[in-house]
Amino acid sequence: MMKQQSARLETRAGEALTLKGARFEGSLRSTLFEASLEQRFANPFDRHVELIYTFPLPWAAVLLGVDVLIGDRRLSGAVVERKQAEQGYEDAIAEGNTAILLEQNLDGSYTVNLGNLAPGETCVLRLRYAQVLQFEQQGLRLVVPTVIAPRYGDPVADAGLKPHQVVEHDLMVAYPFELSLRIEGALARARIGSPSHPLSMRLKGEGETSAMVVSLARDGQLDRDFILVLDEVVQDSLALCAQDTVQPGAVSVLTSFCPRVPAAEHPLAVKILVDCSGSMQGDSIATARRALQAIVAGLREGERFSLSRFGNTVEHRSRALWRTSAATRLAGQRWTAGLQADLGGTEMEKALDSTLALAGDAAVSLGAEEGAAPVDLLLITDGQIHAIERTVAKARALGHRVFVVGIGSASAEGVLRRLAEETAGACDFVAPGEAVQSAVLRMFARLRSQRMASLELAWPAGVKPVWMSALPGSVFDGDAVTAWARFAQVPDGTVRLVGRRAHAMAPELLGEASLTAVEHDSALNRMAVAAQIETLFAGEGAHSRQALELAVAYQLVSPLTHFLLVETRAEAGKPADMPDLVKVPSMLPAGFGGLGSLDFCIDPCMAPLTVNEAPEHYGSPAAASGAYLDFDDPFDAPVVLRSGRRADRGDTANKAGTYDIPAFLRRSANQDAGQPPRDDPRYWCAEPHYTGLTPLGLTQWLRSHPQAEWPQGHAELRRIGVGAAVLDWLEFVLAEGEGEALVVACFVQAMAQRDVHEALLSDTGTLGRLEALAQRVAAGAALKVIQADPAAEPINARLQVFVAVLRAQSWPDCVFELRDEVTVLG
Repeated sequence: MMKQQSARLETRAGEALTLKGARFEGSLRSTLFEASLEQRFANPFDRHVELIYTFPLPWAAVLLGVDVLIGDRRLSGAVVERKQAEQGYEDAIAEGNTAILLEQNLDGSYTVNLGNLAPGETCVLRLRYAQVLQFEQQGLRLVVPTVIAPRYGDPVADAGLKPHQVVEHDLMVAYPFELSLRIEGALARARIGSPSHPLSMRLKGEGETSAMVVSLARDGQLDRDFILVLDEVVQDSLALCAQDTVQPGAVSVLTSFCPRVPAAEHPLAVKILVDCSGSMQGDSIATARRALQAIVAGLREGERFSLSRFGNTVEHRSRALWRTSAATRLAGQRWTAGLQADLGGTEMEKALDSTLALAGDAAVSLGAEEGAAPVDLLLITDGQIHAIERTVAKARALGHRVFVVGIGSASAEGVLRRLAEETAGACDFVAPGEAVQSAVLRMFARLRSQRMASLELAWPAGVKPVWMSALPGSVFDGDAVTAWARFAQVPDGTVRLVGRRAHAMAPELLGEASLTAVEHDSALNRMAVAAQIETLFAGEGAHSRQALELAVAYQLVSPLTHFLLVETRAEAGKPADMPDLVKVPSMLPAGFGGLGSLDFCIDPCMAPLTVNEAPEHYGSPAAASGAYLDFDDPFDAPVVLRSGRRADRGDTANKAGTYDIPAFLRRSANQDAGQPPRDDPRYWCAEPHYTGLTPLGLTQWLRSHPQAEWPQGHAELRRIGVGAAVLDWLEFVLAEGEGEALVVACFVQAMAQRDVHEALLSDTGTLGRLEALAQRVAAGAALKVIQADPAAEPINARLQVFVAVLRAQSWPDCVFELRDEVTVLG
C-alpha cells in the first residue's frame, strides 16, 4: 500500500523548514503605530525539538504582549526577571514540559526559544508592539524589519550576544511574508509609496473616518525590510497624555514638536566617508554611488568637503577639505565612479578616527576665515557591524556630529540611529531602487541648519515631571523632536520647546503644544515607562533595581526581563530525552554581498534616478563648464565629457586599466635591471590620500624608457603608476578645455627634462636645486618643451611653475587641492 505524505514547506535543497512564514498587521494613527507580528513554526521531524530563532523588531519599538497558540491550545505567559526566566525555562525543558522564552538581546534583536515542540506540532507566536514614528522633512517613513544581515566582527565579544542568540544564514531557505496595514485619518490622504515592495492600496470610508488599507501586490519573503513612505504630510506639534495603568493618578506624556530652525550663516564643511566593505557589494554599493553623485552635485560653491572610503583600511581622496569648484566636483564624481566594495571587513572605528583627524588645521583656518564653520561627518554605510558600543564611544570622543545615510535592503537601523543620535547628528535611509535625491536634500537641510547649544522643555507653571527623557543633542529644521515624561498628577496648559544658539543671550521658542485631555491609552503609557527603563538601564547599568521593578510591574520585555511561558505536559506526552536543538536559519537579505539584486516595482512617487539625466536635475554647475553626467544604467559611474578644443579620447580612455603598480615594477628583474624598488619611498608613495609614483619615480620611469613608450593619455599614465590625484589635476585644472593628448604630452615632456630629474635626484636636497631651476624658468632658459600646437604655450607656462615647486617624494599641494599653482604663486 502506497504511503501518502502530507504537504510540507521545504528548502530549495529539499530539507524541511521549521519556520513556515510570517504575517504582519498594523495601524497608523498620527505618529503612533501599533502592530502585530505573527510567526508560524512547525516541527517536521519525528522527535522533540527546541527551536531557536533570532529576529528584528523596529528601532525604538516597545513589545507590548505575546500571544501563543500551540496546536489548538491558547496559552499565556508573563514577563519576569531575566535569571528567573532562564532558570524556569531550563527546568521546564528538563522536566519534559513545553516552554517558550523570549529574550531582548543587547544589540536590540530578539530571540525566541521554543522548547519541547512535539513531532508534527505547530506553534503560532503573535508579538504585539508599538512605536512612535518621527516626522522628517514633511514625511513619515515606516520600516518593518524582516531580516538581520550578516555583520562584521565577533557577535559574542563585540555585541555581547550569547552563542544561541547569534543569527545563522542559509542561502537555500525562503520564508513567505504577508502584510496588511491600515493608515487612518489625515494620513490616508498623504502620498504613499514603497521602495521595497509593490503595493495594493484601497481607500475605505470617507472624511475623518477614512482609512487607506495597504497590502502587498504580490507574494513577499523575509529577505528585505518593508518600507512605507508617506510624503506631503502636514506636521503639527502635539502633547498626548495617558493615565498610568499601575500607579493611580499618575500620567504619562508624549510630546512631539516640529521646529523651524533657520539655516546657518557659515558655509558647509563636511567629511564624507563611504563604506566599501564586502557587505556593501551588489545593490548597496550601487545605491551608495548614486547617493554620492547627488551629494557631490548638491554642494554649493565655496563649501568644503573631503572624500574617504573604508573597509579593513581607510583611503582618503585628499589630504584636506576641498573647496567646492567645478574641478573638485568633477574629481569627486570620478572618484565616486570607481567605488567598489573591495576593502574587506567593516573597521568603522578606525575609519572614523582617521577621517575625523583629517585636515584638522584646515578646519580651524576655515573657521578663522569665515566665522564659526564646524566640520561634520557624513557616513554612508549599511551599518552591518557588531562593535557598535566601541564605535559610538569613539565617535563621541572625537567630538564631531555624525550624519548617516543608511544603505541597503536590510540596513542596521538601530546601529545607525544610535551612532547619529549619540553624536548630535541625524540619520536617513535609502533602499535599493529608491530615488536618492530626496534623502540627500533632507540631509543637506540638516547639515545647513543652525546649531543650537542647548534645548529644554518649559512646562506650565507649577507643573514638574517626576521623570523626563533626555532631549536630543541637536535640532533640525523639519525634523520632529520627541520626548517622554511622567507626572504624579494630571498636567494642564502648554508645553514649549526652547533652544539657545551658541553665543546667543536669549533663548528661542522652537515649538509649543497644548496638553490634551487624559486618555486611557495603555500602549502610550507603557511606551513612556519603557523609555524610562531604557534611561535607567543606560545610566545605572544592568543591575538597576528600579528599572527591573518597572519592567516587571508593567510587563515589559527588556535586557533585564524575559517573557516566559511554561505548559505542563501529561506524562504520556513527555519525551524520554532532552529535545534536539534546531536553530532556525535566516534568509540572506536580497542583494546582499552581490548575491542577486532586488526586483523592484516602484510606486510612481518613488521613481528611481532616470537614465541619462541631465545635470540640471541635480543643480550641478557642470553644465556650465561643458560637462554632463551620462549613465549607461542607473548604477553606472559618471563619464566626464568635455566640449571646446578637447580631443576625443577614443578607445584609449575606454580601456583604462586598474593597475596600481608601475610597469617597471611589474617587469622581471632581468628586464628592468637597475630600476628602483617599489618599497623605496623616494619613488613610490603608499599613503591613505595618495598611492602611486612620486615625482622622482615618474621622472625615473621616463628617463628609463624610450620616448616611443611614454604615456600618451590618462589611461597610460594610470598604468605606469601615476595616482588619481595627479590625473585629476591634469584633467580638471591644467587642461582648461584642451584635449587630453596635448595636456599629457606637455606634462610628460616637462617631467622628462634632465634638469628636473637631476634636481629631484640630487643628494644635496631638491629644494635648492629646484629654486635655482625656478629662477632659470623665469629667465626663459629651461623646459624647452617642443609642441607645434600654439595651445601648448599656456600649458607649458604653467608647467614651468609647477615643476619648480616639486619635491622628490611628494607632489605639490595644488595637486591635492585641485587648484592652479600659477594662481597661487602669482
